[in-house]
Amino acid sequence: MKLKVFPGVFHPGFFFSTKFLISHLKKYELKNKKILEFGAGSGMISVFCAKNSSIVSASDINKTAVDNVFANAKLNNCSITVIHSDLFDSIPNQFFDFIIINPPYFPKDASNESELAWFCGSDFQYFEKLFNQLPDFLFPETIVLMVLSEDCNIKMIESIAKKNNIQMKLKESKKFFREENFIFQLHLIKD
Repeated sequence: MKLKVFPGVFHPGFFFSTKFLISHLKKYELKNKKILEFGAGSGMISVFCAKNSSIVSASDINKTAVDNVFANAKLNNCSITVIHSDLFDSIPNQFFDFIIINPPYFPKDASNESELAWFCGSDFQYFEKLFNQLPDFLFPETIVLMVLSEDCNIKMIESIAKKNNIQMKLKESKKFFREENFIFQLHLIKD
C-alpha cells in the first residue's frame, strides 16, 4: 500500500489505532462487503478494505482529509466513495456490513479543522451525535467496530452509548509501548 499523508490530517504512522484496526479487520472476510469508515483521515483503512475487494465508503468532517482519501485511492488504483460529512449527516440511509470508527476522544472543543481528529467536544458532543444517529444504520448483520485508547474516558463514552441503547462489547485489546488500545463492537441493546 502506498500512502501520502497531507498536512493537517491524522498520520497513521505515528499512532497505533489505525494499524490495530487493520490487524483486527484481517480476521473477517471482507470480499464484496459494504464498508463505511468514519474519520477516514488519510484513508489507510479504506484503501486496505478496497484492496481486499470491499465496496468502500470513506467519510471525514475534515475537507483536507477527504482530498487525502481521494489521492490515496488514486495512488493505490482502488475505488472508494469519499464523502465529506459530519458523522451520518451526508450519508444516505443504507445497509453496511461494517462500520469502522477511529474517533476523536479528548474532551475539548476543536479550534481548527485538523483538531477535529483529536477532540470530541468539551461535552463529548461527537459521541452524543454518533450514538444518536447510529441506530438508524445498525442492522442485525452490521458489524460496528470502534477503537479507543486507555487515554480516553471510556466510562463516559460507554454511558453515552448506553443512553442511546447501544452496548460496547470489548473484542480485543493490545498494548503498544505504554498505551493500551481497545477495539469495541457496538450492538443495539435488545429489550
